[in-house]
Amino acid sequence: MRRISTLLLMTLACTAVAQEECRVTAVHSGDRLSCQTRDGTSLSIRLRGIDAPVSDQPFGERAREALQRLTLGRTACLRATQPEADGSLRAAVWVEPADCPDCGQTLDAGRALLSVGLARWRQTDEQTAEEKGQYEFEEQEARARRIGLWRTP
Repeated sequence: MRRISTLLLMTLACTAVAQEECRVTAVHSGDRLSCQTRDGTSLSIRLRGIDAPVSDQPFGERAREALQRLTLGRTACLRATQPEADGSLRAAVWVEPADCPDCGQTLDAGRALLSVGLARWRQTDEQTAEEKGQYEFEEQEARARRIGLWRTP
């Protein structure tokens, strides 16, 4: 009964905050993935707030693998979706952390990539003041620790 209540709350929380909930079906790069909605619609998503290197750039493959570990096969909550010119959506992608089953969709995948130095903060994307502060902090911390993209000056 408790599990059913938790799942119901997770679904309600996603629909109250986001436009869409979907299952991640593919990860194409460190900031691009595909997912399928409950009605079978396929969506192409670019993570809002970050820019990750492409696979032939340094750390590009590591960024893709990290996003894959975080999201592939999981139900994602897409928050603050914005249509892109190419037909994709730019959105914050939230998933349930692998190390915390039953926690709900509490992990922002883009912010997680920033925290390990596998993406840069994309300041031009629309974000709340709170998100901007969080994303800026994660990038600054990764730079200070000289990890990932920030290993060399």
